[in-house]
Amino acid sequence: MAGQHLDIERMIMQARYAMQLEAEASSVKVGRLSDMEREQYQNQIKDLLQAVETLLKSNNAMGEKLEKTTAAYEDLKAKYEKLEGELAMRKRGQHGTRSEKPKDTTPSETDTDKTKDEDEQDYIENGSRNDALADDEEQDEETAPVEPQEKKPRDLSNRPDHYNTMHADICVTHDCDLEKLKEMGLEFIRYTRPVDQFDRVSVTRQDRYLYVWVRDKNGNEFPFFIPKSREDEKRECVFVNESKYDTPRLVPHTSATYSMLSDLGVNRFQYALSSGREMYRMFNEKMCMSKQSILNWLARGAELLEGGKKYIKKKLLKKDTSIYCDETWVWTKVLMADGTFKYVKRYMWVIVNLTTKVCYYLFGRRKRKVIEDFLGDFKGTLMTDAYNAYAYFSKLDGCTHLCCWAHVRRIFWSALKDYKDEMAQEFIDLIGILYKVELESILLHRTEAEVLDARKTESIPILNELDQRAMALLAKIKSKEVNVSSKLEHALNYMHNNWKELIAYIDVGSVLIDNNCCYHNLNIIPTFFKGSHYKVVA
Repeated sequence: MAGQHLDIERMIMQARYAMQLEAEASSVKVGRLSDMEREQYQNQIKDLLQAVETLLKSNNAMGEKLEKTTAAYEDLKAKYEKLEGELAMRKRGQHGTRSEKPKDTTPSETDTDKTKDEDEQDYIENGSRNDALADDEEQDEETAPVEPQEKKPRDLSNRPDHYNTMHADICVTHDCDLEKLKEMGLEFIRYTRPVDQFDRVSVTRQDRYLYVWVRDKNGNEFPFFIPKSREDEKRECVFVNESKYDTPRLVPHTSATYSMLSDLGVNRFQYALSSGREMYRMFNEKMCMSKQSILNWLARGAELLEGGKKYIKKKLLKKDTSIYCDETWVWTKVLMADGTFKYVKRYMWVIVNLTTKVCYYLFGRRKRKVIEDFLGDFKGTLMTDAYNAYAYFSKLDGCTHLCCWAHVRRIFWSALKDYKDEMAQEFIDLIGILYKVELESILLHRTEAEVLDARKTESIPILNELDQRAMALLAKIKSKEVNVSSKLEHALNYMHNNWKELIAYIDVGSVLIDNNCCYHNLNIIPTFFKGSHYKVVA
């Protein structure tokens, strides 16, 4: 500003002297300006300079205010974009990728701009209506009515004998009596397409076994049962799988079979059916049973699972295998210390071992101690996201900790779709090439050695380019050369901070590039555990 001030002052002085010289040259009287006139000119110049200085100060103050306002505007704009992106993410998570608003039933010019998937979805939902509109438009263009054509009778001789569209686990086949056809004077030609009939039979079966006390040769007495042959026994209830009821198959300390106890568990924990509603459901099936008996049977079933948990965990954490882990939260109905029920947030960990084909759900809080105590000193490969609870496993001897690329791509995709940041597209495309290499390995049934070769020859150059572009963009963001959305900056920092774990998969041929196998199993958790009761001291 001081330089501006001097330039303006010099400009004014030069202008005044030029005006004075011109006035003296054109003046009639000869001689120079008097001292009074010269002082008057100088005072006028000083006044003008003072006015200009005042304007400069005012301009400087306005400039500073404008800079502050611009900074505040940019800050509010960034917050608005962030909130708009978060809102888009929440809407997508709540309603999916499509809006729940009803579609306009009138055709529009934008229908031609639909993507292939949107066009196919529109045809599935409104196919018959679209066909009717097309027929109406064609009818309007015609000048003469069209004679209706007679429909030819359909040839049913080549129809298949059976369509595998619906089927039930229990199927009873009723054959036609061909002998009676002959007695009626009818000639058999061939079997037609079978007519299927479906009926839902909801009953609770009670089998009463008449045990007897027996004594062996040593004088020991004990209850014993041996079934009669079917020829000697008349049965009132006959099922297709009747043979499985020949001998009792009871869960210890209950009167339920394993299948019935499994059914009670599914109703209780998957469909959130309380013991009272289960009791009334049984009343409708003509069975009398108390709520406490249902709870007692479920408790006995849970005791039986304790022994199986050790075997399952042993297979899950088998040495030198690859496991995939992820976590999510669910609303859980909890019995508080004061006797009231409240829905609180609880966490569920899902652990998958694709080698031993085991999927395990671990209920607990989202603390590092929960997953550390369960996995212990696991020896193998662990694929997770970048949640800091898993950082412990990077330090274990014999354990290779990897990070999932699907989580990285998901953040870049959110920056593109939710925050409208086009700069995220190049990173999404590069990650897509990494997935292309993995897909080729699956389709070509490559061995572990071939997978490692493909990753080192095709994936490593892409990984290097990803790292270089991310570092260059982060440097520009730090120096404020470019402005990006907060989500894209988050994605870049996420990838940079976990780069070592992200690229470690190229050295393990038996592991996948992501832990999406956990993600697919996580989808059933909100249904499976909602409404479950847990005794918790608040």
